[in-house]
Amino acid sequence: MTLADLLRPEYVQLRPVATSRDAAIREIAAVLENDVKVLDWEEMHRRVTASAPCVAEPGASFCMCLPHARTAAVTDMVMSAGRFDPGLRIANVKQPVRYLFCIAVPPEMATDYLRIIGLLARIVKDPDSEARIHTAATPEDFIETLARLEAKL
Repeated sequence: MTLADLLRPEYVQLRPVATSRDAAIREIAAVLENDVKVLDWEEMHRRVTASAPCVAEPGASFCMCLPHARTAAVTDMVMSAGRFDPGLRIANVKQPVRYLFCIAVPPEMATDYLRIIGLLARIVKDPDSEARIHTAATPEDFIETLARLEAKL
């Protein structure tokens, strides 16, 4: 399973409008509501909102937020993404959130989920790679760029 397998253009929002943590998670997760792999969107949303760490590299000017859940509310891994420019300010997080990746997996897919999180972290922490996804003009470009960067890892 690759990032390109998980993301569809309609699951990528390059100009989300939310201005708070919970509103941002809801906005980015909402695009998954009608995905056939989501059995119970409200439960999935509740679970991803409960676990939404924001991570930044030391000295970074932004961070990435990863609302995620291992839950029976989905039958397979689902993921959506949002790019906040210049960044979403969240209480108790020093850097603004530039990327929010919402991920839900069934409990038995924990290994796949950890691999995807690791890929995202490696891509976003590399300044050249991050610059490429930061300047992607369309959701299709965003996904294609992630796929190219993933293939290099």
